[in-house]
Amino acid sequence: MEEVRSIMRNLKFNVSGQMMSPDQFCDFAGLVPGTEGYLQAEFSFSEEWNGCGKIAEFRRFSTSEPVSVKLVGDACVIPHEALIGRSFKVSVIGIRKGFRIQTNMVEVKQNG
Repeated sequence: MEEVRSIMRNLKFNVSGQMMSPDQFCDFAGLVPGTEGYLQAEFSFSEEWNGCGKIAEFRRFSTSEPVSVKLVGDACVIPHEALIGRSFKVSVIGIRKGFRIQTNMVEVKQNG
């Protein structure tokens, strides 16, 4: 039986303190709504985030309930629930004893 390798597309974000932005060198074009198990969010954090447990929150609409995903190695698979519509939003929360930090929400458009 032939082994099937999972190939994922990485969407990269830079986090500095409470501000998050898409990585200017990452291609966010051509995203198609309805993907599952293909898109991964990868984050690069500033030193304020050292020692924090990190959770990414994804929303389809600003008023929808977030889907929370624990980061493993500063990355996670973007949940299918967030990828159904024409855009989704993402933010990150970091927690350690006596400390909590949260980023702004970044909107990612899916136009494909």
